[in-house]
Amino acid sequence: MSTKVAIISFTERGSTVGKNLSCALTEKGYLCTCFAPEKFAVKLGFESINEEYIKWVESIFNRYDVLLFISAIGIAVRGIAPYIKDKFTDPAVVVIDERENFAVPLLSGHVGGAVEFAKVICEITNAVPVITTATDINNKFAVDVFAVKNHLKIIQRTEAKEISSALLSGGNISFLCDSDYYGKIPQGVKFSDKGNIGFVVSVFNKKLYDVNLNLVPKKVCLGIGCKKDTPKENIEKAVNSFLEENNIFEEAVKSVSTITIKQNEKGITEFCNEKEWPVKYFTAEELNMAKGDFNSSDFVKKVTGTDNVCERAAVLSSGNGKLIVGKTAFNGITLAAACEKWSVDFG
Repeated sequence: MSTKVAIISFTERGSTVGKNLSCALTEKGYLCTCFAPEKFAVKLGFESINEEYIKWVESIFNRYDVLLFISAIGIAVRGIAPYIKDKFTDPAVVVIDERENFAVPLLSGHVGGAVEFAKVICEITNAVPVITTATDINNKFAVDVFAVKNHLKIIQRTEAKEISSALLSGGNISFLCDSDYYGKIPQGVKFSDKGNIGFVVSVFNKKLYDVNLNLVPKKVCLGIGCKKDTPKENIEKAVNSFLEENNIFEEAVKSVSTITIKQNEKGITEFCNEKEWPVKYFTAEELNMAKGDFNSSDFVKKVTGTDNVCERAAVLSSGNGKLIVGKTAFNGITLAAACEKWSVDFG
């Protein structure tokens, strides 16, 4: 999904800079919308800032991944101040002056990507990046940046901060990864399942360290089968129990899949819509092509045309990945889980 950027300017010169940046960023794949006071917006084809400024910022604050202000820092700060919550949910905010001398990541530097975005702006304009985040200026490994670059969900916020503090104070941390990892392991970080403080990269809920941070890849594909007209509440209870019993993070779930004869099964559709999990459907013929050893049922084959729905669907939707949990029954509902192939990179 492309990054959505709001480019906000207040002067004629700033609006011209905004238009040029919009063109350059669009070429790089960003989705840009430019905003300016009406007299400049009409001239340049921008959206208008046509109401009280701070109230207007509220209307766009959570609609964009990045807010790029072409202004003084004070103007940006006054606009965003009432709406700031935390770095895990706030958009990235970057400020560049209208003469394109300096670019300042102001908010959500790591998790939101403001530091990286500021560097992109500097590549376009030759501005100087003004970086103030402690791990960056001390050239230390930043676990939140690592998580963002590798599309990992940060589960514990406090522990993420403690890891950064440990590295900044010269301490060492451990890490464990359930899959392949590439690149040079940073200074102060060692691969080990033992230690006082560390992070685990896994779809499973593992606690290995006294201070334990879980980073979760969204790579688990659930397969499901159920009796006709199974209510959403039953499916929700079964899925929650399945994930809890197998120590799989809900945040690791990428999709749910089943057989095409279940396309009109309201319980599945309603539950997955609430979770914002896409549902994939496979024909019996497609399911029969899944690779692996599956729990076979003559009854299921007679009814559906395939000997196993949930395991085969999970494996197919994962791109013939690894079946990590086999067929499990919950009062007329069957579930299985497969995991896509994944890796992380320290580069």
